[in-house]
Amino acid sequence: IREVFENNPYIDEIIVFDERTKHKSIIAKWKFAVQLRKKKFDTVFLIHRSFTRALICWLAGIKIRIGYWRLKNIFILTRRIKPQSDDVHRQEYYLNLFEKSGIAIADRTPYIFLSDEIRQKSKDRLTSICSRHPLLVGIQPAANWELKRWPKESFSELSDKLIKELNAAIILIGTGQDSLLIEEIIEKMKQKPYNFCATTTIKELAGLIENMNLFISNDSGPAHLAAALGIPTLILFGPTSEGITAPLGSKVKILRKNNECRLPCYLLTCNNNKCMKSIKVCDAYAEAEKLLKNE
Repeated sequence: IREVFENNPYIDEIIVFDERTKHKSIIAKWKFAVQLRKKKFDTVFLIHRSFTRALICWLAGIKIRIGYWRLKNIFILTRRIKPQSDDVHRQEYYLNLFEKSGIAIADRTPYIFLSDEIRQKSKDRLTSICSRHPLLVGIQPAANWELKRWPKESFSELSDKLIKELNAAIILIGTGQDSLLIEEIIEKMKQKPYNFCATTTIKELAGLIENMNLFISNDSGPAHLAAALGIPTLILFGPTSEGITAPLGSKVKILRKNNECRLPCYLLTCNNNKCMKSIKVCDAYAEAEKLLKNE
């Protein structure tokens, strides 16, 4: 996560609180609070609802502590903002905390900052691919839970069609735990894609995406990177709400099908995943073509 904030000219310093490992113990949390106290911060915006993090900021002696009103932090916050409804987009939910505190936000467009080194490294890696293909299409077939995933057979078929019809270079991306899924997609393909799974850091992945003509993804983190970089992005949505978590950007297209279920449902016990299966390859290809033509 730290990588996302690096190279941002509006950030002076990044201080990481790692509650799962480095700062797991009570002693480690106390030492972290002491570290913050030495910085002599005046104000903290508590975006996270964690009581522990609010307590640490109090122990650090930060005088102005702003956050959303909750019963568990009512005595720690110095400014309590009334939470917005649960159906508002997460970005608006967090930005509201600042706006209610008198900070005007002129530009709401997400953005990720890349160094010249990352950009050059990405271009060098894609040089030979670009020499053989007029289009670069990134595909992220994974998601943090199974029901958000478009069927791997559909990704295989769509990839084949993009290669055959448009001579596109299909670049499959994912983390190490997505390796098996991507291998299965490649096995079902008739054409040859490029497997970049588990070969990049977050910033290196963003550098690759920045060079793509189109990015296709389930509801996932990399889709937010693509949208923030201004890349035409096609996102396949199923059980989750695009109104709450969809990547934001002028070149983002949400594709959702299915008239049988009430969506979003967040139903972890669903046994048919109709909402994702109902998105046909022809639907995705048609939207991909539109995004490419507009670009």
